[in-house]
Amino acid sequence: MTDTQQPVLRAKRRLPTGRAVLGGLLVTLAVLGVLFANRLGDDATFQDVVVAREDLAPGTVLEPQHLAQITIRLAEDATWVESDPEALYGSVLLGPVARLEFIQRSNVATGTPEQVPSGLAEVSIEIEPGRAPASLSPGELVSVLATFDDSQPATTRLIADRVVVLSYSGVGEFGGTNSILRLGIADGSIASDIVMASLTGEVSIIGVTGATNVTLPESIDQ
Repeated sequence: MTDTQQPVLRAKRRLPTGRAVLGGLLVTLAVLGVLFANRLGDDATFQDVVVAREDLAPGTVLEPQHLAQITIRLAEDATWVESDPEALYGSVLLGPVARLEFIQRSNVATGTPEQVPSGLAEVSIEIEPGRAPASLSPGELVSVLATFDDSQPATTRLIADRVVVLSYSGVGEFGGTNSILRLGIADGSIASDIVMASLTGEVSIIGVTGATNVTLPESIDQ
């Protein structure tokens, strides 16, 4: 057989089978498990932690479909995680959370009893800059008060307590200087009260995200 007639032998490079891929994955996980265990040290224990089932935006009122509970090995001093999903139901996210990311206690605020799983109504009102905090982030909680001076003495009433901020930015229409505050309201009557108060009185906003023990009076005569 001449050189031109010699058969050409080529090595066959087959893709790994599903079993081989699974085996390699298990080996990788085993190695990572050893590495993590060594880095955590003897104080690491298996703990139940709550993670997000999906990407969650600030202002989300946490419900069962948003959360999952998994068991992983963590250091005992990892107290910033939450272990019980039910303890978070009705809470409000203060910042974004990615899918499978831990739900940290510092990133949630206690929700109001009026919040319901069916969702929130959106209310937008104009606020004079001097009658609201300098800045408000989506997911923070505020209380809405209105002062009515059409009678003597003037009266300030609590219109809505601890409602969710959806956004707070910009200025009013036609070149106005007022900021636009968007709120998420679970109670339709409260939403209507806020709108009416913005038309008939002077609205003031109090930031109450961190004021869990502060109770605001229902009405004040001036």
